[in-house]
Amino acid sequence: PLLFNIYVNDQPISPNTRSFIYADDLAVASQNVDIDRVEVHINNALQTLSTYYSRNRLKPNPEKTVSCLFHLRNRDANRTLKLQWLGRDIAHHDAPVYLGVTLDRSLTYKHHIHKTCLKVASRNNLLQKLSGTNWGAHPHTLRTTALAICYSAAEYAAPVWARSNHTHKLDRILNQTCRQVTGCLKPTPISSLYVLSGIAPPSIRRTVTSMAEKKKQDTDPR
Repeated sequence: PLLFNIYVNDQPISPNTRSFIYADDLAVASQNVDIDRVEVHINNALQTLSTYYSRNRLKPNPEKTVSCLFHLRNRDANRTLKLQWLGRDIAHHDAPVYLGVTLDRSLTYKHHIHKTCLKVASRNNLLQKLSGTNWGAHPHTLRTTALAICYSAAEYAAPVWARSNHTHKLDRILNQTCRQVTGCLKPTPISSLYVLSGIAPPSIRRTVTSMAEKKKQDTDPR
């Protein structure tokens, strides 16, 4: 993987675009008030990349490539980009997944949080089964397991979507996680759950994670 990253590190960046690359996953972005201009910029970028890939004996995959528009124009909610790569139309996706994060047109992260809720809820079921065993019901074991399988999934890429208006849906699922860790029933106040479990509330954990990521970016010499 390291040699591959070095080999493709000089991929061209076309005018009026930005490139985001992680291993073999490349995202090309363009910003403009005119959507038609965005189409022109990205089509030009795809053509430039095709030349680069051909020269370096690399094979792009248009079938796995998707496009998406990010904007707040409700009148253009159904607008799609007309892009072609190697003679094939690029499919449009209203909620593409990039590096494990589900995006949407207005960047509300509604779809991503919904998927995360389902994932954490299924892991809560595993935690519940563990709490019903003699060897797994110890509070320390439950807390460690909850942090490892539930909170790790709930906080993936949290600095990206932490300010979404839909985070309260995920918080309800994490409240259930803490109830299983502590053994408390529904009448127990939520604020007490996190004190008893020794786990900070989800909003605080997301804020701390976001601040840590911001500091990491601010102090990165690159």
